[in-house]
Amino acid sequence: MSTELPDAVDVLVVGGGPSGLAAATWLGRYQRFTLVVDAGEYRNSAANQVHGLLSRDPVPPHQLRADSLADLEQYPLVRLHRGIVNSVRRDEDGLFHATVDGGHPVSALRLVLATGIRDQLPHLLGFDEHYGADVHHCPACDGFNARGEDIIVLGSSSRIPAYAAGFLQWTENITIVTNSLDPHFTGRQREALAEHGISVVEGIAEALVGGPGQLRGISLADGTLVHGSRVFFSQRHLATNQLAADLGCELHRDGSVAVNKYQLTSVSGVYAAGDLTTDLKLVPVAVSSGTIAGYACAASLRGHGATPPAPAPAPPARWFL
Repeated sequence: MSTELPDAVDVLVVGGGPSGLAAATWLGRYQRFTLVVDAGEYRNSAANQVHGLLSRDPVPPHQLRADSLADLEQYPLVRLHRGIVNSVRRDEDGLFHATVDGGHPVSALRLVLATGIRDQLPHLLGFDEHYGADVHHCPACDGFNARGEDIIVLGSSSRIPAYAAGFLQWTENITIVTNSLDPHFTGRQREALAEHGISVVEGIAEALVGGPGQLRGISLADGTLVHGSRVFFSQRHLATNQLAADLGCELHRDGSVAVNKYQLTSVSGVYAAGDLTTDLKLVPVAVSSGTIAGYACAASLRGHGATPPAPAPAPPARWFL
């Protein structure tokens, strides 16, 4: 696949994760000249496996990406560039003007934002080695594989009790380590946790004990060892929404981008997909929303001009109604 950076395209896709590549696939099928600019930062890069993806359950994230890129080779009008989109503006005629890699201008008739989110990670000795092996952030992704194990839930926010209780779907052995001496749990929450056999240990987590894939627990600052074979954490994650905000797209309170059923934002010509737009932050959902964005974006170009070397799109459907 060509990595040459063109000056003008039909569609600029920002982000090369599952949603961005799904959008590019369908734009390629509709023969729209498409540029995917990929910063190479993926939320699931530390994970050993992607789960729950039809016909690919499980599949390592790097393998899924490699196979997706190989599939894109059949679409000659899709180009991939490893780099960063620094800014995008929309002119009065609806044309988008992006700056890539700090200086290269690229214009586009349409824009797909698939920039994802960034997780706030806990500070623990050994975290990088364990993350993805036996330390996880997504119960839906990895809870099934932890069934019957001793699970430690790390966190102190008011949402942690409900988060921890969700693991009762897979195990009865759950311990919350607050990683704080002042957790935000109400009395009622503590009663509910105790009723369901979920213990709470208040203390500052210091280090993961055991080798990757052979976790024995978490050691606390006071020397206590809390036993467990899996750790799940729930801290803040921030939507990578600066481009959307700069364009004036409507944002939800959590920073995610508001879209309609076609993944169209509040700004004409701007589509968004993937974790940037939904609470269901799963690879199958990202692929689905990217597919919708790519299809809808291509359909929106019917009756419009095309950017060479793309062929002219079909005329508007309304002409034939």
